[in-house]
This record gives sequence, structure tokens and C-alpha cells, in this order.
Amino acid sequence: MVSRVAIISGSGRGIGRAIAIRLAKEGFGVVVNYKRHDEEGEETMRLIKNVNGEAMMVKADVATADGAKTVINEAIKQWGSVDILVNNAGLGIMMPFVDVDEELWDKIINTNLKSAYLLSRFAIPHMVKRGWGRIINISSIEGIIGAAYNVPYATAKAALIGFTKALAAELAPYGITVNAIAPGLVRTKMGMSLLQVLNIKEEEWIRSSTLTGRLIEPEEIAETVAFLVNDSAKNITGQVLVVDSGISILPASRHLANALGQ
Repeated sequence: MVSRVAIISGSGRGIGRAIAIRLAKEGFGVVVNYKRHDEEGEETMRLIKNVNGEAMMVKADVATADGAKTVINEAIKQWGSVDILVNNAGLGIMMPFVDVDEELWDKIINTNLKSAYLLSRFAIPHMVKRGWGRIINISSIEGIIGAAYNVPYATAKAALIGFTKALAAELAPYGITVNAIAPGLVRTKMGMSLLQVLNIKEEEWIRSSTLTGRLIEPEEIAETVAFLVNDSAKNITGQVLVVDSGISILPASRHLANALGQ
């Protein structure tokens, strides 16, 4: 018997996989969602089984209404409720803005933003019925400070923050909290590919672009999610938790440290 039911979009790998495993450890029934690669979803399922968790796998494109409905319906069919929704599906492609055609723009916006809208829209009635719910949107520090050559991604992640705040205000009377997490560079396939595109070694990035002197691990984002879905966080809503190794305050902090001779 599971205590809660959690859906994590884009949980075939990376941050989503870490979140799925962490919530499974909490005793939640976990819906592992992925779009394309069966082997990735199966690996997440295997890792959840290793921690004695309960999970089901749903292959669906949650940037479409049919795909999002499928994920919600399968969760209801299996466990009878949807209590926690983590909107994690993401896509970013670095290139000059003028080279981003309409098709690519739509693909990135839909993956990062429309999927959150659709899953939330179909999950919320089930949360309202139970008088309890948690929605966590995985945004990005790029949605706060911007990102050259990654305009569609930064735009979608910024919109996700606005979505979080507006939805939190609307859903508060129903016992549903809505928050966002804005990670910096995380040690995932997507994160490491960014360093390759920039032709920067990990040590160089850590030295120049972090205050903590280390990259973020996917499990650290998962721990932040686990905190936000816990009842001890019931008075936190409409907030953006930044987990970014200090990059968002780095210029000012470095300048002050240098001035003080540190």
C-alpha cells in the first residue's frame, strides 16, 4: 500500500530519475514517465525496485493532451489518486537566437512549459477532490538570470516561474501548494553536454562559476523536492527555491570578497 502517488515527468534519466528514486524511498507510488527511450525508463524502474519502492512506467509525450491524460489516467487506474506532480520534462538546445526556427521554438516551449500546463490541468481535479496536493515545477537558474544562446529554454523556464506563482495563489484554498526549483548546472547528461558545447572543463567551470566549489548532483535536487512535498513544508507555496552553487550571486560575492582581500 502506497502512502501517496507521485508523477514525475521526464524521469527516465537525470534529475527526474533521482526524484523518482527519492520519492519511492518515501513510500510513495511513483509514475515514471518518459517519451522515447524504453531502456531509460526500465533503468529507473530497476533502481526504484532496488530501494524496495513501488512504481509504474508510462511512455507518453506529456507535451500533448493525449499523452498527459494517459499518464494521469494510468496513475488513477493503478492507485486511485494523484497527490504529487513534479513537472520535470525539459529540453534545451544552445544556438544563436536568429537560428531558432518556429518548429524548434515550439518544441522547446512545449516540452518545458506546455507539458507542465497539461499535466497540472489534468491532475488538479484529483488533488482538489482529496483536499491535498503538491505541484513542483523544475525551472532553472536560466529562467531567473537569462542565458545567451539558450533563449527558448530560458524563456520557458522563466514562464514556469510565473506559472508557479499564479497557480499557487489559485490553488491555496484547496490544500494544494505549488513551488518551483531553479537548479544551476547539475551533473547530468544534459548538464555535461553544456560544458562540451562551451568547451569548458568541469574544473574550470567550478572555479569560475560556483561559490560552493562543486557541481550540483541530481540527488540534491531530489532532496529539495522531498522537502517540498513533506507536510513540514505545507506553508511554503508560490516560491522558487534556487539550488545553483551560488552562480546567481557570484559576481557580487566575488567582487566583495576580492575587495575584502579574501
